[in-house]
Amino acid sequence: MEEEFYQKYKKLGRGSWGKEFLLIKGMYNGMLNLMKSQDQFIEPMETILKIFLSIGKARKEGRSIIMHPFNYGPELFHTMNLQPLMQELFSVGLAPFHMNEPYLDFSNNVGYGDNPTLCNASRPLIGAFLQGAAPVPDLLFFLSTPCNSLSINYQVFESLTGVPTYNMDIPYWACEQDSEFYDETIMDYIITQSKEFIEWLEKETNQKFNIEKFQQTMLRLNEARGYIMEFNELLKTIPCPAPSMTGFWNWFFMTNIGGTADAVEVTKYTRDKTAEMVKEGIGAVEDEKIRIGWPYTHVFFEGPNLFNWLEETYNAVTIMDILGYYQVRPQNITNLEECYESLAKGTLEYSMIGSCRGPVEYYIDYCLDYVRDYKLDCIIFPMQYACKHAYAMARITSEIVREETGIPALIFGCDPYDSREVPSEAIRGKISEFIEQVVL
Repeated sequence: MEEEFYQKYKKLGRGSWGKEFLLIKGMYNGMLNLMKSQDQFIEPMETILKIFLSIGKARKEGRSIIMHPFNYGPELFHTMNLQPLMQELFSVGLAPFHMNEPYLDFSNNVGYGDNPTLCNASRPLIGAFLQGAAPVPDLLFFLSTPCNSLSINYQVFESLTGVPTYNMDIPYWACEQDSEFYDETIMDYIITQSKEFIEWLEKETNQKFNIEKFQQTMLRLNEARGYIMEFNELLKTIPCPAPSMTGFWNWFFMTNIGGTADAVEVTKYTRDKTAEMVKEGIGAVEDEKIRIGWPYTHVFFEGPNLFNWLEETYNAVTIMDILGYYQVRPQNITNLEECYESLAKGTLEYSMIGSCRGPVEYYIDYCLDYVRDYKLDCIIFPMQYACKHAYAMARITSEIVREETGIPALIFGCDPYDSREVPSEAIRGKISEFIEQVVL
């Protein structure tokens, strides 16, 4: 990173962010210092820093902050001039710095779940709140998917804080007419809930929903979705033109700033850079030998290190994880009702919802398409201990994928958010054994 950029963002991060954002400020400074070692200042890095800065800025400006989960886009929030705070930006964002572990331990000590019962992706929020270290939003929003663990953590946080909360129910069945699980009521069900959510936001914020601004937001959202779909297509190229973590950042930006001009700019930048690599015939991994599918979340306490290790050790590129495989396509939005339909479609197809919210067939089809479209050599599932339903899905899916495509799978238990359960060395050992004895 160029020194002038480093000094600029170091200065912007100074001053008090308030006690409740002290840990977020710590993450900001930690990321800034990690970025300093980069050879050049890359536009997505700047966007990441801006997202962190916007949270503290919103509180100083008196704008309402709404906390939401990792599997819902912030389009409505930006439309109503609310500051989105993806909860996992806090609870999972602490994991690469191991700053979440004291709050996991505290949660255990007070009797709030443990590793086999509640997912540690969101549980640090409870321990941090009980110790006065968690951000407390003005509004809270969550979904019924992808798991009971997430919903329970949000409900507990709602009970502890008394923050006004809206919960959206995500239906089990499909909205696509060509699906064997199609139900004609699904789209109306989600659109109705979305409109009721808008009414709730109007009441809680004492402001009127701006339809013109909403339509502009959806236009920007559509444009960014288009760039990501083009990026996804480019990743089918051999050798893969983008490093393993690139798709993950597309999801990250859409979940924090989807519907904004910044999201359009950064997704276009990623598409353009990837297209340049394809045009020049350059792979992100030198002498690419293995293409890995990762149809689950990555090991967050490792940050990018695990994927970097795979690239350097085995010339292996990971073609997106389950979050980074963002699949919401642009929609027809020529009128207001179509904007609502596009919003609903995005809710149903969002990362880890479209593949995990209904029958296991959703996930099986997702993985089969993933393997075939991206010409994968293997798939790896680092399964969270508390995610028992996903563990069962992975077992069934891996067998079907092997039978239909011949592609081997590695499934192993770990805690992607706590390095003390299965440490990095053990995880890398399992992966090494799999690659060397099965894949190569």
